[in-house]
Amino acid sequence: MGLSTFQKFAIAGGEAAKIVRETERKQMDGIKNALFKSIEDSVAPAAEYRQKHLLVKNKAKEELQNIINQYIPDDLDLTQTEKVAAAQALYSKYGYNTEKISEAYQNKVAASQKLGSRGYNRMSFLNDEFQDIKAISNDMDIDKISTIIAQNKVGAAPTGFDTAMELVKTMPQSRGLVTDPIDVSDVGAKARATLGLPEVVEGDLPTIPMRPKYDHNKTLDEVQKYRLNESTIQKNKAALEKTTTWKPSDWRNSYKQFAADAAKASKLNLKVIPNATGFDFIFPGGEENEAIKREVERNALRNFVMFGAGANKLNDPAFLAVVQGAGANVVGLSKPNTGEQMIPGMTYTKSNGQRVVFTGQKDKDGKYININLMSSQPVYN
Repeated sequence: MGLSTFQKFAIAGGEAAKIVRETERKQMDGIKNALFKSIEDSVAPAAEYRQKHLLVKNKAKEELQNIINQYIPDDLDLTQTEKVAAAQALYSKYGYNTEKISEAYQNKVAASQKLGSRGYNRMSFLNDEFQDIKAISNDMDIDKISTIIAQNKVGAAPTGFDTAMELVKTMPQSRGLVTDPIDVSDVGAKARATLGLPEVVEGDLPTIPMRPKYDHNKTLDEVQKYRLNESTIQKNKAALEKTTTWKPSDWRNSYKQFAADAAKASKLNLKVIPNATGFDFIFPGGEENEAIKREVERNALRNFVMFGAGANKLNDPAFLAVVQGAGANVVGLSKPNTGEQMIPGMTYTKSNGQRVVFTGQKDKDGKYININLMSSQPVYN
């Protein structure tokens, strides 16, 4: 008796299922072999990456701790994680080079001593570097911070198997593979652990408002270049003391002479032209010359202010009017927070944008006297 139609279909169906299962098995074996091969191929690059990452991280961690120990006082009202953020900000500002941080600190100490003060210390340095050291906020510890530094420097880990596993995720999950599923996350985690790849820290380094880099020694050199010699200063003071009251025109003529002397020292053929409120400096064009013009403007005003301070005229309304007019064109330097490292007569810009002329003189309470400039910071294209 022959096979029924149903039996024939059943046998045919069984053979077909067997063929499908065999095809699925071969597909699965191929995918697994490809994944394992990609993991094997990642062993050497992963080992190299792990070593680089570890070296950068350990160095960053050690140097961050050294920065904290050397420059951030124990009595500063910051948590440990906030100190780490401050150290990282200094580390980053100086190109991840602790020698440059040390050089900047020593330069500022030397500049302060040139001005006759030995009061420059770590707190002075922090106030020079940060907009507001006490406003720092951060909750990442030194291990996480150093890990992010390493991630940023070394780059992403070499994980060749990730691409293959992403392809597996896109394959149909109805029949076939679903009978012998691959847990992509589990395989990925085990592969990463086998390769010894470091854990990835999510997030960015803390953003800390910093002050611009400021070379105080360079500015001192500028002042020496444009300042008047002592004999000229004494001659001007003597002339001033001959009368108890100077008219506004006397002060303007005096400033014009100071400005002309500073312009002459620049070797740029600068011309001093009076305007309605102060003076303009007409000079040959060029970006380099523009920078020199800024120096001349600062130092012309500096010499004038020191002239007035030496004659005890800081409260004279006519003198202050000329300071305001001349100061309208002066671009201030980044302002340190303490007087010990500031140059008497120089114009500075505080973090809030307010420009002040530091006189170097103290009031009856022992506080430094600043002349606040009323005009906004000039902007030059």
